[in-house]
Amino acid sequence: MNIKLMGLLCAVVLFAGCGKTAESKYMPINANAKNYAEALKSADKACKVDADCTSVKKGCCLCHGNEAVNKDAAAALKPIWEKECALAACTLQMCYVEINTSCQQGTCVGTPKPMKEYFAQ
Repeated sequence: MNIKLMGLLCAVVLFAGCGKTAESKYMPINANAKNYAEALKSADKACKVDADCTSVKKGCCLCHGNEAVNKDAAAALKPIWEKECALAACTLQMCYVEINTSCQQGTCVGTPKPMKEYFAQ
């Protein structure tokens, strides 16, 4: 009887260990991205309401444009952008590349900012 009981306990422990999966932690970007562009490409764009979305720069310079992403992804991208773009050499030209963000069908989307919004009235 003791051998059967030990066998049953071992089986329970074995199956319990196999059934338990590693906890998957939410990562709004690929933590193994080689650079900012790769991290941006992997950025989470999921949303429920417009307030879940924001825009981030596509590159180091103003004229690279903006991308709509989830606010958690934007927070994770910020230190990568700051590190990679700290010494970027960019021109000081005015580019009309800003976007307005919104949540559409569960995805953050960016639409070009209307030209009239760039100038004070």
